[in-house]
Amino acid sequence: MARKEQYDWLDDPFDEKKNAQMKAGMSGGSKLAVVLGCVGVLVVLLVLAVFMTLGLASAVGSLS
Repeated sequence: MARKEQYDWLDDPFDEKKNAQMKAGMSGGSKLAVVLGCVGVLVVLLVLAVFMTLGLASAVGSLS
């Protein structure tokens, strides 16, 4: 017997609203959130690098 294919309503190729949103791309708020997230990660990495440098300097200073 041939199996009848079920309609996938989540991936509707004829959904005009979803197609319009996909063509529009990310909204301004989403872009802002991505940029702020990247800046936050860079700040955290910079702070960690400073603390590691200070820790290494104090460790070398305590050896002499």
